[in-house]
Parts: sequence; structure tokens; C-alpha cells
Amino acid sequence: MSMLEREMRHLAKQAGGAHKTVSDRMALAERFCERLVTELNVQIRYVRHLKARHIEDYIRHRLAQGIDKRTLQNEMSMIRIVLRQAGREKLADGDRISNRAVGIGGASRSGARRAIADGKYQTVQENARLKDPGLAAALELTRLMGLRSQEAVRCPQSFKTWRQALARGETRLAVVFGTKGGRPRETVILDTIAVKKALENAINIAEQRNGRLIDKADLKSAMDYWRGQAGNSV
Repeated sequence: MSMLEREMRHLAKQAGGAHKTVSDRMALAERFCERLVTELNVQIRYVRHLKARHIEDYIRHRLAQGIDKRTLQNEMSMIRIVLRQAGREKLADGDRISNRAVGIGGASRSGARRAIADGKYQTVQENARLKDPGLAAALELTRLMGLRSQEAVRCPQSFKTWRQALARGETRLAVVFGTKGGRPRETVILDTIAVKKALENAINIAEQRNGRLIDKADLKSAMDYWRGQAGNSV
């Protein structure tokens, strides 16, 4: 095992999260290091030597191999998390290695509403995807449907209704729980396919969490967690 691989695995583990999350992140880090050496002949020893051009070349090479954008977004998420753990926030959060800049932006956001600012959403979603799938699912629905914070936290209560409405081909969904002033409203669906996919993913996660995406004991705890993780992005 190279020095770079050992360090990246350590940083990937240090970032924390559920056991499977950490294990997956460490495996991605290991494969990233192996490909840098064997496929791109990049000879560096430490994360502090990793440059933007190395990452750009890596993603370009993977795209040429036909790897899909969602997979590469996950790999980039791991890279950014490792860089942040190493104290290299400037590179991790810089425009040069953003998903859009390296050619892997927009894989799952076609037609999405912009309820969340792009930059903040990307950062929060990438961390959530690796650390808390329920939070990631809620964020995705929020972005696609324009949900407000409490609407996002309480949205599992509407999953059955939304699924039925989408199956009927409806392009407007009723938002009932968590609305401002308790007044039901409708949200217009701009990308039905993306919403269906996000909804099914969210339903699968909620079924494993007693009907919740944000797995907390009560609404106050769930809202505190949501605000702490999503910050000013929603």
C-alpha cells in the first residue's frame, strides 16, 4: 500500500459516518489511488501533493472509459471529503474541481427547481450522500419539488399520496404537512422522471427508519438536525 493510499484511507475513515458509509468511502479512496498510479502514472506520496490537474485528468480518464456521471459524482464526493479532512478546503470547494467544471454536473438535476442555491446544495448533498442517506433523500426531494424545511422533514407522510398522483400522470402534487400556516399548497413537477426516482429512493429509506427520512424522536429534534446539517441552503 502506497503512502498516498494509506493517508487517504485514514482520512476517509476519520470523516466518520455509519460503518457501511465509512467502508465504502475507504474503498473508493483505495481505488482512486490505484488508478492514479496504474492508469495515469501519477507519482505522489501525500494528499498535500494532490493538485487540481490530477483530479481533472482522473475524471477525464474515467469519462473516456464510459463511467456514468452519478458514479463519478460519488467519487468526487469522496475526494472532496478527504481533501477537507486534510485541511485543503480551498481545493475541495474551489470552482476548478466542481462537478460542472470537470464535466459531471447535472446527472440527476435535469429540470430541477432551484429551491436551494447550487453551490451550497452541492456541498451539503455530497456530505449527506455519504453520511446520512435519509437527509440526502430529503434534500433531493426539496430541490426537485421546492419544499420548505418543515415540509421536507415531514414529507414521508405524503409519500403514498404522491406516488399515486404520479402514477396517474399528474404534474401537480399536494403539499399538506409542514406548510406555512398549515395551509395546503400545490407544487408543480418540472421533471416527473427525476421526482419518481427520488421518491422511490426516499420511500425505501423511510421504510427502514420507521417511516422517517430524518430519524429523530420528535419533530423538534428532526428540525434541529435538518437546520444544523442543511444550514442556510434551504
